[in-house]
Amino acid sequence: PEGQECTDRIHYLPHHCVVRQDKESSKLRIVYDASARSKGPSLNDCLYTGPKSGQSIFDLLIRFRLQPVAIVGDIEKAFLMVSVSPCDRDSLRFLWTKDPKSEPLQTTTYRFARVVFGVSSSPFLLNATIHHHIGSYTENDPDFTRKFLSSIYVDDVVAGATDVD
Repeated sequence: PEGQECTDRIHYLPHHCVVRQDKESSKLRIVYDASARSKGPSLNDCLYTGPKSGQSIFDLLIRFRLQPVAIVGDIEKAFLMVSVSPCDRDSLRFLWTKDPKSEPLQTTTYRFARVVFGVSSSPFLLNATIHHHIGSYTENDPDFTRKFLSSIYVDDVVAGATDVD
C-alpha cells in the first residue's frame, strides 16, 4: 500500500515474459531481471549472496548412485514459501498492467512479499530457511536430519537407501 514504505531503498524489478508453446501447463512465464542496470548498480550488485552452503552436486550424485533404491523429491514452489521482511519489500517492486495494449497504459505498483526466484540472495535465503526448519528436528531424529540436509540441492532432495523400508 502507498505510504507504507519503511526505507528509502526503493527498486523496481524489470521483467518480461517468456512464451513456451510446447508447454501445456505454463505457456507464459514471467522472468524478473535483478541483474539489469540503469544509471547505477543492479539489485543483485547490492545484495549479500551469503556463503555457499549447498551440497556439491557431484558428491550428492555419487552418494545417490551408490544406493540400490532411489529417493527423490522436490519442494514445490520453494522460493514462494519464504517470506520477505515488510521493510525489504520496497526493493522488490514491479509495475504491472492488466492490458498492455490499452491507451492510456494503466499501471499498478506491486511489491513481492515472497523471495523472488532469480535474485542473487534467494538461494542462500531458501537454504538457510530449510536448514533452520529441518534442523529443529535434530533432537527427535538426528539420522533423518543428517541424511536430509546432506541430500538437498536447492529445492530438490536426491538420496538413496539400501532397501525400500
